[in-house]
Amino acid sequence: MLSSTGIRFGRAMLMVRGSEKVAQSVNFYQNALGMHVIRHTDDWAELACPVATAATSSDTSSFPSNHSSANFRLSIKSVESEAQLSTGYSPILTFDVDDMDGTVARCAQMGAHLDGPIQYPAHGKVATLRAPDGHMIGLYEPAI
Repeated sequence: MLSSTGIRFGRAMLMVRGSEKVAQSVNFYQNALGMHVIRHTDDWAELACPVATAATSSDTSSFPSNHSSANFRLSIKSVESEAQLSTGYSPILTFDVDDMDGTVARCAQMGAHLDGPIQYPAHGKVATLRAPDGHMIGLYEPAI
């Protein structure tokens, strides 16, 4: 849905150094977090996953085949300039999860590291990880 100004959120972009890091990032986001690869070249990748809304259930097993704008898109771009990288200062990607412990374990197996302990506030579980590509990832499991 477009805003009244004709603008809509399109994607988040992460920048990594070189094609090896693009491939490493795709491997992590696809296998640790279950994102769907739309396209992947040496210097660019685009992945998608369903967007969490209040009206949707927590079941994300039925991934829409048309990759519509109802999906979150993540672009990963290879860059060489140090100024373009600023790893860790880019947006923090936050994913809603159904199983915090299982997701953290999968992410760790794929090379991510917890950035502090899992937190247990009244509204659910929260974890912050550093992905293998150096970017920060937030995980949130709402309380039932």
